[in-house]
Amino acid sequence: MNNALLLAITASVGLAVGAGGTWLVIPHPAVEATTITKADLTAAITADPSLCPLPVVDKPSEGEALAAYQNAQSSSPLVWDRNDMPQISLSLGQCDKNHNGPGVSCMTSIKMSPQARPLDRVVGFAKGASGEWIATIN
Repeated sequence: MNNALLLAITASVGLAVGAGGTWLVIPHPAVEATTITKADLTAAITADPSLCPLPVVDKPSEGEALAAYQNAQSSSPLVWDRNDMPQISLSLGQCDKNHNGPGVSCMTSIKMSPQARPLDRVVGFAKGASGEWIATIN
């Protein structure tokens, strides 16, 4: 036989034996998957609430939100009589991170006077460079 052919056959057999021997020598882990029931998961989170932390949203207090909203309302170009500003009251609802810009978006209930019906609207709040809350009215 040709020496090149013998060399190729020998190399192929050596490679196959080496690969097979390596496969036999390396331990193969046994995968045992188990499912966790909803009751077990609930019990684990109840026992240790840090397993499921809630996101913390930096939001203004009701007083800070009211001051920011009044400031935004008074500087609005739609207000034509700055001497007759309404007696605004504001209640904060649920707040979440604003995905369209900085700060948070909060559901608010706004009354322009004590006798007025409340208006439910989303108002954005962000901290300015001075650390004061600024409201964005949509």
